[in-house]
Amino acid sequence: MEGVAEWQPATLKTVEPPLAALEGRTLSQVWRRGKLLGVVAGDLTLVVHLMQAGRLGLVPSTAGRPSRAAALDLRLEGGSTLRLRELSTERRAGAHLLDADGLAAHEPLIRLGPEPLGLDAAGWRAALGARPGRLHTALREGRRVAGIGRAYASEIMWAARLAPFAPVQRLPDEAWERLAAGAEAVLTQALARARAAIDVELPTRERRVTAVHAHHGEPCLRCATRLERVSFEGYELVYCPACQTGDKVYADRRTSRFLR
Repeated sequence: MEGVAEWQPATLKTVEPPLAALEGRTLSQVWRRGKLLGVVAGDLTLVVHLMQAGRLGLVPSTAGRPSRAAALDLRLEGGSTLRLRELSTERRAGAHLLDADGLAAHEPLIRLGPEPLGLDAAGWRAALGARPGRLHTALREGRRVAGIGRAYASEIMWAARLAPFAPVQRLPDEAWERLAAGAEAVLTQALARARAAIDVELPTRERRVTAVHAHHGEPCLRCATRLERVSFEGYELVYCPACQTGDKVYADRRTSRFLR
């Protein structure tokens, strides 16, 4: 790497080693685990969590300060820069520069559950059903299974015809079979779309096709029933009453008795 730059100091969460320690090193690998990305240069790894508004991609190297969205730059040989941007004023994306010992002890990484792709019904039961919880919450807990966010949790539950607030410890055997099949289909299709649309830069707007997420009030693609929602602070859960909840419509307010 020819140089580094911190445009948003709050993005880098570690002090030692300093970001400048990456200069002169060769970027040898980029990996993903759950929602974490790792940029490897020798015995140092920059671990990045994009959160909702972060974007990581290659851009042409230019002189001067980039746009206000730029948070961190790794300038590579050949005129390219690996840039972390954040398209939000909340600045929630974060990066940790870790040596081998730090990486081995990095809690956000070591506490992650298994990757969802390839899990069979028994694997899903072991990952989600070991302790009590509601299905839509359990799917998004990285300690149970890695890398599933709000949108794909909703898509998986719709594909599997499962109620969002079903207690995971009470799901019957056939529900776990449907969950495994639904998750595999939803995530495999999402990866195929992403690979067709993304080259060296994550798009500013996600190019995602969803069946229920962000489609409240529209007809279900499977049965034409009106899609309903439960609103939370900052997001909403969308579901099909006919396909998923036995025609039950959840109260659309955070103080609902059901959600207590």
